[in-house]
Parts: sequence; structure tokens; C-alpha cells
Amino acid sequence: MQNSLIWIDYISIIGVLAISVGIALYFTKSGGESMESFFVSGRSLHWLAAGASLAATSFAADTPLWVTSLVREKGIQYVWQFWAPFVGSVLTVVYFGRRWRRMAFLTDIEFIETRYGGGCAKLLRGWSGAFGALIICPLICGWVIKAMETISTEALGLPDDKRIYATIGVVAVGIAVSVFGGLSGVVYADFFQLVLATLGTILLGVMSVIAVGGLDVLVERLGAMSSWAGKDLSMMPAKLPLWDMITFIVVGLGVATSGGYNAQRLLACRDSRHASGAQLLHTILYYALMPWPWIIVALCSMVLIPEIAKADAAYPKMLMMVLPSGMRGLLIAAMLAAFLSTISTLFNWGASYLMNDIFRRFIKTDCSDRTYVVISRVATLLIATAGAVVALTADSIQQLLVISYVLGSGGFLINFMQWMWWRMNRFGAVAGFLAGWGVVIAMLLFKAFDRPMAWVLNLPDGMAFSTAESLTGARIALAIVLVTISSVVVALLTPPEPMENLKKFLLKARPFSFGWKPVIRALGEPYDAVEDFWRTMFSWLICLVSVFALIQGIGELLIGSKWIGCALVALSGLTFWWTYRRLQQDYAHELKAYGRHP
Repeated sequence: MQNSLIWIDYISIIGVLAISVGIALYFTKSGGESMESFFVSGRSLHWLAAGASLAATSFAADTPLWVTSLVREKGIQYVWQFWAPFVGSVLTVVYFGRRWRRMAFLTDIEFIETRYGGGCAKLLRGWSGAFGALIICPLICGWVIKAMETISTEALGLPDDKRIYATIGVVAVGIAVSVFGGLSGVVYADFFQLVLATLGTILLGVMSVIAVGGLDVLVERLGAMSSWAGKDLSMMPAKLPLWDMITFIVVGLGVATSGGYNAQRLLACRDSRHASGAQLLHTILYYALMPWPWIIVALCSMVLIPEIAKADAAYPKMLMMVLPSGMRGLLIAAMLAAFLSTISTLFNWGASYLMNDIFRRFIKTDCSDRTYVVISRVATLLIATAGAVVALTADSIQQLLVISYVLGSGGFLINFMQWMWWRMNRFGAVAGFLAGWGVVIAMLLFKAFDRPMAWVLNLPDGMAFSTAESLTGARIALAIVLVTISSVVVALLTPPEPMENLKKFLLKARPFSFGWKPVIRALGEPYDAVEDFWRTMFSWLICLVSVFALIQGIGELLIGSKWIGCALVALSGLTFWWTYRRLQQDYAHELKAYGRHP
């Protein structure tokens, strides 16, 4: 079978690009009325649209390639590197999602000046906005664009010196979606792209199984691969090394406080009930349902393409191998849709930081709505340009990813303390920020911890603490300890935030009462935290069971015991219904606590 495309394939590809731009053009007027309409859709998103958009954005073009690489190199159990964040995502469903919507910010970085006061908070907000817009967002853009280049090479068959043109064309469509439609254009284009991408990956999974000879044959062939680490097809993380487990747990919990484009979708929802619903839909779609077609394709590739130079190239190679001409274009269009949904969101999100947390906050505070929208569209182009520059210097991306990974995880506990503990102040937050950078620079550039940690962990000769892949979790754990100690010590040695500021935050965010007792006493009135701590923890547990049972149940139905699979799926359905009922009750209590729509 020749790996070539025919005219109907190209029609599918062009059609996806045209429809995406058409959706954005439809929202040009409504999306450009103000900064709020351009960046948070006028806070009008239904949970279905917001949740589907979150799932589509998370499903980047590189995600199936990454999951394929994990399966081929280490086995299904290492897909927990992908699955782990569902633990934090569920906590967002039952707790943090509603809080973001109550705060009604334009960007999550506004939180800094609401929680803290003084010049330190102002400086920290400006730096966070600049860091997110000019470093983190372009870095993610560059990584996603490089995945698009891999697809161009393997699926379209373009030579290395030509693939950049295909990438430029698709990126241009992403820019158009972001610039014309604002967040509304991005979200509703995401909805279309999610449907197409999901159907496409399911089709590829089915065709791959047919090419192998069926699921039973697949399981039998994989079990006979004595040299493959995943031959037992274990889906449980119990066999993972200790530091890998720590990495996955920390990263998983770290997403609970949300932020970035995730918070942007929650802030754009109609109310807190829709915010919880959107996060719940995203969690189920992205972590439980969407990865299994990718995993099945990866497993089939072990049989059909046992030897390959780059593990992540197996996915697009499978696309060209098992699909007939006329269907390949649909799958390539699905991958393009996944890419577009991610890249257009990144452009809009990065521009929101530039505009709201830098330009409007520090440079020009009194422009008209029309002027702000025009400048927002220019900012979107700047973010796209920065992402392209990062993609062109891809050799340095992995090092930057390692730095941002450890740096972001270092502030894991501080992010929780900002919500849960009244005594965390601006000086502690700045100290944690500076300590995070200090630890990363000392660890990764100057290797300052290599010798002491080699003694503490009893590392073998030749294993460097700062670079060993198996010690990523140890590096994250060390960063968390040092950053948290620095932040807490400085917070306790410096004055607390002004009581009036703390009261305003308390009444707006309604955190759990146990960490805010002095502020509650100073209120001089009854305080309703809306959600009780133990009730929230129980809701978290129920929803965790629901998502975990669905992940494992689908896996058992596909490659394990059908009886166990059915039982797990039934358990998932029961606990999902229970979760939904509790969310509805929480929202009803929220309305009563606020005495109005929050």
C-alpha cells in the first residue's frame, strides 16, 4: 500500500481549515466588543462548550505521539504520566472550579493582587504575566508546533526542507481563529475540532485492530514479546519506581488550583455550576475516554512496526499504514484539528496576559473597549511570533521544559496555601518565587545538589542528581521542600496582609474556615464557607473513584477481563450520578449563602 494521498484526502484537510476559520469569522463581531468578550466570551459559556473546549485544547497534536512513545518504550503503566493529573482535575471539579468563577477575573493572574497588597504584589503580578505570556506560552506553542512538523513529515510525506511551509499554513489558520473570533471563536471551533479529532482517532484505533487480526490476537502477540517491558499489559501504577510515583502524584495534584487557559475557560462560564460541569466533562473526556484509542494504536504498532527509529513517529506511521486512500485525509484533518484547538487557545491565553496583566495594568489604563480589542489582536500576533521563534530553536526546548517543570512544581504547596492559609503574605509569595528560581538555577545549571543528594539517596557512581531521568521526582520533591520552607519562614517573619484586604478576599473566595480563623473572628459576623471541608473531601473521593473506575474499566473491556470491565464501568456510572447530585446540592447552598447569583 503506497503512503500517498488522493484528492478526497486533500478536500478533507482543506475543509477542516476552512470550517475553523469560518467559525471564527462568525464570532468576529460579538467576540470583539470588549476585552471581556475577547478573552472570556462575556462570561456566557455553557458547561458543554467550555468542557469540550478544555478537552480539545488538552488534546494537542503531540499528545497521541507522546502516549504512543510511553507505551512503546515502557508499557501501559507509564501512561499514568498522562493520567495522573485527573487527581487534581477532580479536585477542581468539586472545589476550585467554583472558586475561580466566583472571583470573576479576566485572567487568573489577577488573583495575586486580590489576595495580596502593596508593591510586591504589583511586581509579582507583572512578572507572572510577562513570564506566562513571553516564556511559558511560547514554549508550549513551540513544542506543539514541533509535533505538527513530525506529522507533516510522517503523514504528508514532506521532506525536511518543505515541512515548515505546511506548518506555517496551519499556524496561520490558528492565528486567524484567535485574532478574529476571540475566545468565543476559539471555543466553538474547538467543539467542532474535538468531534472530528475524537472520531478520527477512534477510526484509526478500529482499523489498527483489524489490521492486527482482532483484540485477542493483539493481546496474544504482545504477551509473547519477551523483551518488551509492558508485555503483561498491566494498567496499574503499582510497579512504577518510587520517584516516578512521586512525580506523577505531585504533578497530578498540582493542577487542582488550576490556572492558565484552564482557569480562563472556568472564568468564562455562565456561573459556578457551569464551571464545575465544564471541568467534570473535561476530566471524563480527556483522561478516561480519549486516551484509549491512542493506546490501542500504540499497542498495534508494537506488532505491525516492531522496529522504528523514533517511538513517537509510530502514530503517524500507523495512520498511513492501516488506512486506505480517501480515509487518510480524514485522520490527518483530525490531527490538524487537534493542533488548531491547542494553538489557537494558546495564542488567545498568552495575549490575555499581555493585555490584562501588563498593558492595561501598567501601561495604558484608560483606552476604549474598541482600542483594547485592536491591541489584543496585535498581542495575539506577537504571541504567535514568539511561539514560532521557539519552534525554530527546538534544540533548547527540552532543557527549558525541564526547567519549567521543576520550577512550576516547586510552588505546588504555596498555590494551595494562598487559598487555605490566611498567614501566607506577599513577602512569602515573593520569597517562594525567588527560591524556586534559585533552586532551579543551582540544581540544573551549577549542579550544586549533585554531591549532597548522591550521598542522601546513595546514588551509584555516574548517576547525576541534576540530570538523571529517573530522578525527576526527587528533583521535584527537593524543590517543593526548599521553596515551601523559604516561603513559610519569610511569611511568618514578616507582617500579615492588612486585615481589611483579608476580609474582602475571604468573603469573595469563601475558602475553608480552618485556615482563616483569625480573619473570621475579625469579621464580626457569621461566616459560611459554602462547602464543608469533609464534605468536599468525600465528594473528591467519590469522583476519583468514578474516573479511575472508568479508566480501568475501559482498559479491561478492551484488553483484559470483560466481567471486571463491566463491573468497573457500572461502578463509574453509579459514582458519577452520586457526584452530580452532590454538585447540584453544593450549588444550591452557594446561592443561599450569597443570597444571590455569585
